[in-house]
Amino acid sequence: MNSVKKIIVLGGRGETGRRIVEALSLRYPYLHVAIGSRRAAAAGGHGTNSPIVQIDIHNHPHARNVLSQYDLAIIALGPMHVHGSKPHQLCIEAGVDCIDINDNLAVADQVLALHDVAVQTKHAVFTGMGFTPGLSSMLLAELASRHASPSGTYRIRACMGAAYGGGETSPYAILSSFRSRIETLVDGSRQHISTPWKDGRERFPFAGQHVAVETIPFSPLEAASLASARSAMRGAVSNLDARYHIQYLKQGFARLLSRFELSPRVVEWFAMKFYTSGQNMKRKKDADPDTVLWVYPDDAPQSGLLVHGVVSSYDLTAAMASAVADAWLAGDLDECHGVFAIDQLKVEQRASLCSHLARRGITSKPSDMRRLADQGLDFGWVASVGSSDVRALRHYHCNWYTASPKHPKMVPLQKRFLLQSEVWKALRRRRNGLPFLGFILLTMRRWRQHYKALAAFRSAATGPDANWWPVITRDISMFTSGYSRVRDLLGQTQALQLYGQMFLETGRMEMRWLWPDPTVFAALDQPAEGVRDYWLAFMESCQELGVLRYQTQTEGEHHICAISYCAYADMFAQLQCPELAGLVRQMEHEALAYMASGSGLEIDWQAGPSGTARILLRLPHSAEMEPAERRQAVSM
Repeated sequence: MNSVKKIIVLGGRGETGRRIVEALSLRYPYLHVAIGSRRAAAAGGHGTNSPIVQIDIHNHPHARNVLSQYDLAIIALGPMHVHGSKPHQLCIEAGVDCIDINDNLAVADQVLALHDVAVQTKHAVFTGMGFTPGLSSMLLAELASRHASPSGTYRIRACMGAAYGGGETSPYAILSSFRSRIETLVDGSRQHISTPWKDGRERFPFAGQHVAVETIPFSPLEAASLASARSAMRGAVSNLDARYHIQYLKQGFARLLSRFELSPRVVEWFAMKFYTSGQNMKRKKDADPDTVLWVYPDDAPQSGLLVHGVVSSYDLTAAMASAVADAWLAGDLDECHGVFAIDQLKVEQRASLCSHLARRGITSKPSDMRRLADQGLDFGWVASVGSSDVRALRHYHCNWYTASPKHPKMVPLQKRFLLQSEVWKALRRRRNGLPFLGFILLTMRRWRQHYKALAAFRSAATGPDANWWPVITRDISMFTSGYSRVRDLLGQTQALQLYGQMFLETGRMEMRWLWPDPTVFAALDQPAEGVRDYWLAFMESCQELGVLRYQTQTEGEHHICAISYCAYADMFAQLQCPELAGLVRQMEHEALAYMASGSGLEIDWQAGPSGTARILLRLPHSAEMEPAERRQAVSM
């Protein structure tokens, strides 16, 4: 770039807008990123160094003058139906390219209608670049390019947890979806249909959900562009079915409101109530932090594509908009003049967006649920990557105990792994009815005995992490009491095999939550160094906690870590279960190998007795390669 680009984020104080501002500022510290707001304020004091620029899009001359000072505008204003295409028209008049995260079908029509004007002025408008449409459009385009559905029928399913509360304008989009009739794509054209509340497809088994949940049908914005002659996917996508689920929001309530034509005043009242309720619900213990986006052909969810992770839909929306800005800054969209939705971009332009999304930690995977479960991805894999600093990744310098908050699905999943394990089945075969109840009661008594036996570990703990030792010894004594009782019943060989198998399978799931996915490290400039530094920070946190001691040394590209003491193994030995000593290191080895897969980091793990180990980490010789050449992101 010959000069420093200037970007303004309209609505940059909002739930999504502030995420976009942060994402761009972290990735491009040399950029001038401003927050456009109706309310003037000085820089700072709002969680960012970006200046706040006063702009009211309803003050036409002033807004146009402000916008003309920038190279790119990102429109994150809400609610979208209030502003319509006015900010887009202002951008075109001001000679500024723009990106929007529009989620309103009527506004989509207004924006798409600006195409000829944008072409004449040789400027670009990229519309619908959020969660859905946006990410959903990317998945849809990928499936359509493969001709995944012979009939051209595709279904969009979105599931959002309540842990983030929601922004002030989000309720308007939710309320607008409560309709007795929706508009969608049928046989290649836009049609109004009766909302399919109860058509046999109202429940959907989302990834990460133990049971199928009710969904709410909505009008997919993709229908607006797919029905146009400019769509690159025209003919490949003939029918669209879109539905969403929000935790705690019942379909029955949506059906009830759909019967009424709500006045603007009533909509305002409901929107305020929804926002307040969302802020309260996010504090519930079972408020889910996951978001799932699933697009699939026909009635074959197993043939679709998934985006799943412990992120909010706002994070995903911001990542999508930021990825479009990335592509714009890189010059990948220079030939675009006019208005473009995802399906109106060329294949190579969508490929560019996919690459930039991967740089931001957003990748999709085939929706093969058995394979995903075998990989332990019960909590997904997607993460929001703002910069290439590994220290910014979730749970950096944390261990199992200090990483918080724990996922609300963790305990139910642990119970499920236990009840589905081979050791549980073996116990039920050997003990049933009252004898099994007796087995459980004796195990509980032994648990108390083992916990008392570890009192010295609790009293010896010092420092700020000493408060964790009652929890640590509780977990270890629970584990050994169960194992030793199984050993009494089945013998050591079978008990160690079955109990160890359950521990490692459960541990794999837990470590996938604790540590980022390989695709997240692939988003960093130096993936191998990122994995190494992240793991060493984990080791340091474990040593601070007192559960191990280790020493490190560097020899050229080699980093050697020697674990000389393991408190877990020490406790296992004291509780007369020394054969369990290697399980924790075995679990960590598998998790590290998975985390490093695709990064080029070589791992030589040599386990020793009593939980000791010597781990050699070797950086790839191709460290000077371009990051894009080493990145193995999953295609959208």
